[in-house]
Amino acid sequence: MVRPSGAKNFAEYAAESLIPYVSSKFRNTSRVDVVWDRDLNDLLKNTARAKRGKVVRRRVVAETAIPRNWHDFLLVDENNTELFSFLSHALMESFEQENEQLVIIDGELVLCQPPLEDSLSLASCNHEEAFTRIMLHVAHAASQDHDKILVRAMDTVVVILAISTVPVLSPETEIWLAFELERSTDTWPLIQCYRVLDQIDLLHCRCSMR
Repeated sequence: MVRPSGAKNFAEYAAESLIPYVSSKFRNTSRVDVVWDRDLNDLLKNTARAKRGKVVRRRVVAETAIPRNWHDFLLVDENNTELFSFLSHALMESFEQENEQLVIIDGELVLCQPPLEDSLSLASCNHEEAFTRIMLHVAHAASQDHDKILVRAMDTVVVILAISTVPVLSPETEIWLAFELERSTDTWPLIQCYRVLDQIDLLHCRCSMR
């Protein structure tokens, strides 16, 4: 999640932080998918999240001031729902790239410009966490003849899930993973990661048989 560095309110955050960040990705690609977490009102998860820090409930509208404790603000599902919806529409309203495509899932809505073929397959997924739904977007992009796909992640779970998609996609589809750390980004070709893990698994099987 792009931090609101220096922004006074949510309108500034969208205009000065998120929109430039997303727009910059079109320098090297023709399609960008933005995938948010979803709030499915899981009582157990909501209780656990609330215990992690002080609950900060704040309405997300353009002129609302950015909360000082951004981390605690993001612990509240209602905040996330409003924030992601606000940012989704801000991104769509600002999108002016020609011959390129922006795809955003806002709750159960698929926002896309220009219109996306077979968008219902993306809307039908009811997973709460973004990292599982990212794989659905990977498969959809591959089905739309995108033969080079880059997945950006900050969680090792995404790495594992992304590697698992390699054998089920077309051999012509290249999947790369950009793992974003605090101050750097490492980019890996997932086919190599898959082959290494496959060899490790094979070696483990051989050792087990001895």
